[in-house]
This record gives sequence, C-alpha cells and structure tokens, in this order.
Amino acid sequence: MTLPCILCYHKVDRRVELGVTRLSPGRFARQIERLARRGCTTLSLDRLRACLTGARRPSPDEIVITFDDGYRALRDHAFPVLAAHGFTAICFVVTDYAGKLNRWDVAYGGRRFAHLAWRDMRRWQSRGIEFASHTATHPRLPWLAECEVAHELACSRADLRAALDIDSRTLSWPFGAHAPREHAIAQREGYDLAFTIGRARSWTGDLFAVPRHPVYMWSPPTPGFGALAPLESIAGLIANRCAVGTSIIQRRAGSDFSGRVSRDVVSVVR
Repeated sequence: MTLPCILCYHKVDRRVELGVTRLSPGRFARQIERLARRGCTTLSLDRLRACLTGARRPSPDEIVITFDDGYRALRDHAFPVLAAHGFTAICFVVTDYAGKLNRWDVAYGGRRFAHLAWRDMRRWQSRGIEFASHTATHPRLPWLAECEVAHELACSRADLRAALDIDSRTLSWPFGAHAPREHAIAQREGYDLAFTIGRARSWTGDLFAVPRHPVYMWSPPTPGFGALAPLESIAGLIANRCAVGTSIIQRRAGSDFSGRVSRDVVSVVR
C-alpha cells in the first residue's frame, strides 16, 4: 500500500531551547513555502484515513502535516503560514495541559512552553486545522498498567469531545512508544487510527502504527523529499529513541506513572 508523506512537527517557536524538535518560525515558513512550490497539497484526516484503508490512492504530491503536543506558539508561527498556502494540518493535543505550561516535560535550560488553549483550537478548527488525541498527560504508555492506559485514552477522548465537539478516533502515541497491548486498549476505547514515528517503507499496514517522517532541527529545506530523506528519517528515529533516557531518570527520581494523576511524565526530545 502506498503511503503519502506524513510529516511530524513539534515546536515552531522563536524561543531557543536545548532540544532537537524546535524549528524557528523562519525555518518552518521556508519549508512550507518549498513544499508549496513543489506542488504539494495536504490531505485532511478523512482523506488520509481513506488512503490508509485502501479506499483511495494518494498522489505523489499529496502530503499530511501533523504536530505533536499542541504548543501555543503554533497559533502565531505555524497555523497562519499553513493557511496562507491553503494547507491543512492535524494537531495532536495533550488534553490535560490545554492552556497550561508543559510541566509533563523536562525544562531544559529552565524554559517552559505553553500549550494551545481550547479557545485557540476552536478558532483554528474552521481554518483547516484538525485536533486529535496525544493522551491526557503524555506518559510512556507501555510503562503503565492496563487500566491507566485506558484512563489516559478515555479521558483525552472525552476532553476533546467536551471542548471541541469532536468524536476523535485518532491518536498519536507519546514518544512513539506502543505495542500490541496498547493497540488493543486503544481499539476498546474507540480509536481506529494511531500514529508513530518511523519509515514509510517499513509499514505493514497496521492502522495503529502509521509511520510519520519526523522534522527536526537538522531537516533540509524540503523535508521528506529528495536524496537526504532516508538519512533524515533515520536521524529522527535515533533522536526519538533517546526519549527513553529522561523517562528512566524521572522514574528513578520517584515520578509516579499513574495516568491522569501524574503531571511530571517527561521526554528528552519534546
């Protein structure tokens, strides 16, 4: 099955941090401009789902733009750029932190970043930005008990329904961490599609492990395309795997991994 190029962004912010996922607004704008000049068009979530289930075949220039975590700076530096080019996007939200600082993450350099408020999301819903689940508190799900995983997924879905009037059946795995157990729990909680980080060529057709191409600070001007795309993808996968380091440190420091109760589950690259 042919996959469209699915890009995964995180922060688009002027503030510098010690991490690899942040892009400056200027760099992001240049990437989107290059993609537009290349003739790329974006797929909505429904059209992407049709491609993933074999109901339609994507064209070579159809792409999907996604954002993990839902940071507030997206409303100022990313969403307007996309709208100017007629691009849509899917934004995966850590629902317990809507409108709050990212205290689930490590504040490298002492900096905290704010998340989009629900009112921000509502404003952009009608302008081509779709919102979906990134769990309630962004824990590493395979480290939780089964009931805690179910709680994370159910609460996030309920939050999105209450705040945005959407019945979200789509999920992005925090840290890209998932296994068959998590797939089964997500399906029981009403999800039918989940995204991770990985290479499109390795996709087996599992709708709960749809790979995305990570866009990090070293990505070229046209991410996901060209001769450097495979190397770019591999570098992103390595960076994503490093996220386990901070989770281990947090666990040894005594952080509890109790789903929605926890406010300190963290990552090294987000």
